[in-house]
Amino acid sequence: MMLRIGLRFHRTGMIATAAIGGLNGMLQSLGFKAIVGNSEAARQQFGLQMQVLGRQVSYLVPLPVHPETLAGYVQWRVFGFFPLIFGFWALMAGSGVIRGDEERGLLELWLASPISRARLTAARSGAFIIAVSGAIVVACVLTAFGANAAASPVPIDGLLADGAALLALTAACFGIALLIAQFADSRRVAAGVSAIVLLGLFLLNSFGRTLDGLARVRGISPFFYSDRVNGLSPGGHVDWVSTIELALAALVLIVLAGIAFARRDLGSGLVRRRPVERPPVTEASRNPLLRVPLLATIYEQRVGLLAWMLSIALLALFMTSLAKSLADLVNSIPVFRAYVAGQADLNRAVISAFWFGTLPLLLAVFAITQVSRWTAEETDGRLEMVLSQPAARWRVALEREGALLVATTLIATVGSLVTFWAADAQGISLGVGPIVLATALLLPFGLTFGSLGAALAGWIPRATVLLLSGYAVVAYFLTQLAPLFRWPGWVENVSVFYLYGTPLTTGVYWTGFWILVAVIGIGMTVGLWSFQRRDIGR
Repeated sequence: MMLRIGLRFHRTGMIATAAIGGLNGMLQSLGFKAIVGNSEAARQQFGLQMQVLGRQVSYLVPLPVHPETLAGYVQWRVFGFFPLIFGFWALMAGSGVIRGDEERGLLELWLASPISRARLTAARSGAFIIAVSGAIVVACVLTAFGANAAASPVPIDGLLADGAALLALTAACFGIALLIAQFADSRRVAAGVSAIVLLGLFLLNSFGRTLDGLARVRGISPFFYSDRVNGLSPGGHVDWVSTIELALAALVLIVLAGIAFARRDLGSGLVRRRPVERPPVTEASRNPLLRVPLLATIYEQRVGLLAWMLSIALLALFMTSLAKSLADLVNSIPVFRAYVAGQADLNRAVISAFWFGTLPLLLAVFAITQVSRWTAEETDGRLEMVLSQPAARWRVALEREGALLVATTLIATVGSLVTFWAADAQGISLGVGPIVLATALLLPFGLTFGSLGAALAGWIPRATVLLLSGYAVVAYFLTQLAPLFRWPGWVENVSVFYLYGTPLTTGVYWTGFWILVAVIGIGMTVGLWSFQRRDIGR
């Protein structure tokens, strides 16, 4: 019974992740020839260029092995990014399967049935693993279909090995988030801490690929063991021992989470701070930021916001420092030259294409986390407390959007300032006007995700985060795949990333700007209308 309930809860995540992974694998396979060309010389040249590029982006994906072949390219370009996609799903699921059920009041109902906590943990974990297995199977089948359609079949045994390693890695990430959730006192805290831990483990493995100091401790990260499997690449390595070790680690983490769950009280974490007696407070806080509703929301999440600003600043510094080397690489690769065609200053064009192509994706992730926060406020009762003050619903909805706009402004401004400074230190002139324009247009971009989230939350709150995440991934890949397949212009306009344009080098894309404004207006109107009419919690 619990297994069926768990599968229902993971149904939306399974469909969204399978669609994202499968379409990405199939389209990348079909577009390989358009990227590489047909001659053997072009393939070999492309392979050498991808080896160079692979070292530049090793902080994100493993180093490529024979990327001049379709199988090697798919291994690097598709399965190299799968840990990010499936790891994010594992993070959200692991921090929510127990804590989320508890905050919704379902856990007390299930435990009263009666059902043991160990059995509940096993059922919820088993349901997630079954859902992940289904998503991976779909992704692998569609990838193989695309390779066969491109007349370059991939090895089935290598595909199975990659799928097994991805399943073990996803289960391990789920186990880490599930264990952390037993120490936290809310789903929100569990998700935040789990994100920090998993990001740290990911970066430890990523930077350990090229830094000798970190290479010695890469074995701490579960991502290290999935890196050891690249079965699709010609001459690649299939390490079943590493996959089994990762699967056993996932099992141990889930068991430890079950033990911790059995030992803690409902509504609290396993480790609780000792109560401290303090004199009663009868006066309101004198903090002026708490007196303004919009600023109060920003102050409440100040630690997370500072973490985002610091992370964006460091990433902007790192990617801008690579501008000149990337410009030399882009200049030697015909496919990449198409992205910066007609640009006089290649260094500036590279910063526009690579950093201002990545920053919108990061802001989309931030906006989605804010939408997740909005939906969580309903399940944990915070929204009811706010509305009982009393506060008008329209005011709460507008304050949410306003807080998102302010936070997006802070993050984007910090990233742009660091980019401007780092580029100027290398002798690259970006210009004050263009970078201000590129930053300003990020504000309606981020607000677009907030308005879409508000609209979706009024109709399907449980699936809002996954649907927004799925759209963000599909829209991001559309900007890369549409030019390769020469799809019509209206397909590109479906992508919010394409609507943002390249303001650093080409100015405002006015068609895209007005579409974004229209989406914001419609989304906020629909979201406000549904928020006013529906019952809280439904």
